[in-house]
Amino acid sequence: MAVFGRVASGCALALALLLQADFAAAASNSPKIVIQPRSTNSVICDSRGCFGFGERQFYTRPGQPLPITPPYNGGVNRYDAPRVQIPPRETYMPPRAVYPSPAQQRARHQMWCSERYRTYNPGTNLYSTIHNGFRTCHSPFD
Repeated sequence: MAVFGRVASGCALALALLLQADFAAAASNSPKIVIQPRSTNSVICDSRGCFGFGERQFYTRPGQPLPITPPYNGGVNRYDAPRVQIPPRETYMPPRAVYPSPAQQRARHQMWCSERYRTYNPGTNLYSTIHNGFRTCHSPFD
């Protein structure tokens, strides 16, 4: 019961403070909306394009290059000269040539012959012909 009394007195006190406030003065002193000026030499890009502010104001459509290079450092683009420069290699190492193993060559040969001749036998490396009996398969992978 004591808790309920404290809550009720707190609500009564808050209501009294609200009623004392001068609503007319609060309504006449509406808050001012202040738009901060854009910082000089700034660019904002969105779906409509890029807008440049500062000494040179500009607008470009989406996909068009900017007329001046950002970020602005007195006309010098700081991304043109990287701080870390990697020296070129003194020696050239050509990539290693990959040669297939004999088992891979044999498998490629057998695949080529079996795709080319329906009667190819990989165990004997022969295929049958209509009139000449059996012949040896010769593939580009021999």
